[in-house]
Amino acid sequence: MVQREKMPKFKKKQKPKGEAGIVVNNPETSFEKREAYTRLKNNILYLNADGNKKVIQIISSLMHEGKTTITCNLAVGLGMTDKKVVVVDADFRKPRTQMEFNTSIKNGLADYIKGALKKEEIIKHTEYKNVDLITRGEDSSNSSLVFVSDKFKNLIQELREEYDFVLVDCPPVLQVSDYINITPVTDGTLFVTAYGRTTRNQVSEAVKELRKANADIIGTVFSFYDSKKDEDYGYYNKKYGKYGYYGSEK
Repeated sequence: MVQREKMPKFKKKQKPKGEAGIVVNNPETSFEKREAYTRLKNNILYLNADGNKKVIQIISSLMHEGKTTITCNLAVGLGMTDKKVVVVDADFRKPRTQMEFNTSIKNGLADYIKGALKKEEIIKHTEYKNVDLITRGEDSSNSSLVFVSDKFKNLIQELREEYDFVLVDCPPVLQVSDYINITPVTDGTLFVTAYGRTTRNQVSEAVKELRKANADIIGTVFSFYDSKKDEDYGYYNKKYGKYGYYGSEK
C-alpha cells in the first residue's frame, strides 16, 4: 500500500490588528501616540488656515491600514480645538465608524440618498465635543449610485457650510473604485499607509489611481509605526509614535 505524502501545514496569514477606538483624549494613551495625533491635527489646521481644505477624504491602499481609527481620532482632536466636525462614512463595503463611536449603523447616508430620511435625521451627535457622525445606514447594493447622485454632492456642500471640517472615511483605493466619484467633492486627500506592511508597489499604484482622479494629496499618515524598526527606516523619527504623520505632499 502506497502512503500518500502529507501536505505541509502553513500558518494562516493574520490580518494586521489595529488599535481601534478613540484614544486621542485618553490620559492613559502614551505620549508618543498623543504627540502623533497632535502633529496630525496641527498640520490639518495649518493646511486649512485659508478655509480651502474643509472637506477631506481619508483613504488607504488596502483594508486594515487604520484609516477609520485615524479619521475618528482626528475628528475628536479637531473637536477639542473648538472646531465643529462631522465624519461621513463612505466605506459602504466595510463601514466601521459606528464601532469607533459606539453607536448604531442605522439611519445613515444610504437612507438619506433613498429619500427615507431627512438630513437632520441621519446626523448623530457623538459623546465627543463638537463631533457629529453620519454612518452608512442601510446596506446599499450599488454604492456608486450613491456617490454619483446630486443628492450626495448637495449634502457635502451643505455640510461644508455647517461644519469647520468634513472628514470622509473612504474605501481603499485598490479594492473599491468609489473614490473616483467622492474625490471631486472633496478639497484634499489624506493618504494612510501601514508602516512596514503595505508594499511600495501597492502604495505607488494607489497614488497613481488617485492622481488620475485629480486627488490633491495633502499629506500622508503612517499607521502601525514600530519604533524598533526605526533604524531600518532612517528617515523616520521615534517621536512620531505608532500613528506618525509625515510630510505635506502637493
